[in-house]
Amino acid sequence: MSDTGLQGSIYEQLRSYADNLDRALIELRNSHTHIAEQARQQIVALLRELTNRDTNDPAALLVTAILKQGLPSVAGQGLALCDTLATTLANRAPSPSELNQLEQLALTLDKECSSTLARIKGR
Repeated sequence: MSDTGLQGSIYEQLRSYADNLDRALIELRNSHTHIAEQARQQIVALLRELTNRDTNDPAALLVTAILKQGLPSVAGQGLALCDTLATTLANRAPSPSELNQLEQLALTLDKECSSTLARIKGR
C-alpha cells in the first residue's frame, strides 16, 4: 500500500470516530429527552470501545493511540479521562464541565483528522 493509501485509510478511520462523536455531542444537547439519552449511550459505547484493553479492532487501537498522545496536553488525564467520562455518562447526563471535556476529546480527533488530511495533500 502506498503512503497516500495508508494515510487515506487512517483518515477514514479517524473521520468515522470524529463524526460519530460530533453527531452524538450535538444530539446530547437536544431538548427531546429520548434523543439526548440515545446520544449519551452512543458516547458511552464509543468511550468504552476506546478504553477496552482487550480490543483487537485496528481503528479503535489507532484512535486510542492518538488520544493517548493528544489528550494529556489538553486535559491532563489521557485515556483516564475517557474512562471517567464513560462511567459518568452511563449514570447521568454530563455537567457543563464534562461537556467541555467531551468537546476537547472531539477537538483532539478533529485536529488529527486535519493533520492527516494535510499529509495526504502533501503539506
